[in-house]
Amino acid sequence: MVSREKLEDYFYFGIFLIAMLFALLAIFKLYFSIEELIRTWFNYRYQPIFQALFGISVLAICVYLIRERLIKTKQ
Repeated sequence: MVSREKLEDYFYFGIFLIAMLFALLAIFKLYFSIEELIRTWFNYRYQPIFQALFGISVLAICVYLIRERLIKTKQ
């Protein structure tokens, strides 16, 4: 038999996983919406430049967040 505390932990972990899945889907939707926005707002000649800048900024944010997470786990 599973204790009540363990059952609550499983429940909250499940809620956390569902919330993370929705957050991941929202991030993908936002990324592709911004790509479409770049195609709409900017002339076709400048689209690769803005897409590259957007990609670099997304990569920089991801590296920063991963680095912060790794530093917190090491301490």
